Amino acid sequence: MPRLPRELESLARMLAYLLGRRPDEFGLVLAAGGWVTVKQLLQALHAEPGFTRVRREDLERLAALVSPAPLEVAGERVRSLAPPAPELRREAGAPPPSLLYLAISPQIHVRVWEDGLKPPGGRELVLARRPEMALRLGQRRDNHPVLVTVAAQAAAKGGTAFQAYGEELFLAAAAIPREFLTLPGPPKEAPPPKTAARPKATPTPGALIMDLPQMLSGKPEKGKKRDEAAWKSGARALRKKQGKKEK
Repeated sequence: MPRLPRELESLARMLAYLLGRRPDEFGLVLAAGGWVTVKQLLQALHAEPGFTRVRREDLERLAALVSPAPLEVAGERVRSLAPPAPELRREAGAPPPSLLYLAISPQIHVRVWEDGLKPPGGRELVLARRPEMALRLGQRRDNHPVLVTVAAQAAAKGGTAFQAYGEELFLAAAAIPREFLTLPGPPKEAPPPKTAARPKATPTPGALIMDLPQMLSGKPEKGKKRDEAAWKSGARALRKKQGKKEK
């Protein structure tokens, strides 16, 4: 391999291991031909110390500077060429561990609590052998994932097929029923706050309370002492204002 810029040397070694030997160790499942999306690869790299600033452009530079190219970037996908991507899928049907783990987004917490785990459209459920790995993968999608424990052997006896992928991961193409899952209950929705009744306004000492209907009628209310001059002035002003509105 020709001499690479210093910032790409460690990236080349990391990709040779991550894509060419142990993608399962980083929570990646390669598609047919060894492909994985650029987004998934960058998420895995950004979780590793020293690789938090890697961008797509760095992958393209690495592919262009070495001949033959150690990796191929095509559209939104990338794969290792040297070494070639490994085939880590094992034969389906082998018994899984007693427990497997998956970390879900809080947005689907209620749905999983009620209906169990269902594979996302066109893909498989990716479960981890260890809870630490499951949480690590969940944090790539959400800062506060919810850990789900799967009674994998019991689910397998109930008809759910698991396929080992490398040493760290297991795949499930079908839904896992709720009865085989253990997870915390979803948070209850808080009731809407009660609107406090607005207190009735109380007149301040010395305030003049006007009776508009009485003022417009031209007659002061009986039984109440008023300043007649102030009352007549207020009545004239209100009549004048009322006349302008009618026009």
